[in-house]
Amino acid sequence: MAMTAGTTTTFPISNHTWERVTVAKLTLENFDSNLILQHKERETRQKKLEVAMEEEGLADEEKKLHPSQVM
Repeated sequence: MAMTAGTTTTFPISNHTWERVTVAKLTLENFDSNLILQHKERETRQKKLEVAMEEEGLADEEKKLHPSQVM
């Protein structure tokens, strides 16, 4: 089909296709939201861990060796 400037050709889309598009869109939006939330939670845990290690008075080398064993 030849298309000229300013014209578009539309094709009918079945209900099944629209439903799948909607599910895919919601899945991607949900994934993005969860990814952002998980990143924020991870940053919060990291900051909490850094504060705990600082309060313990750990040297920088000890912080690098055992960051997850402090809490």
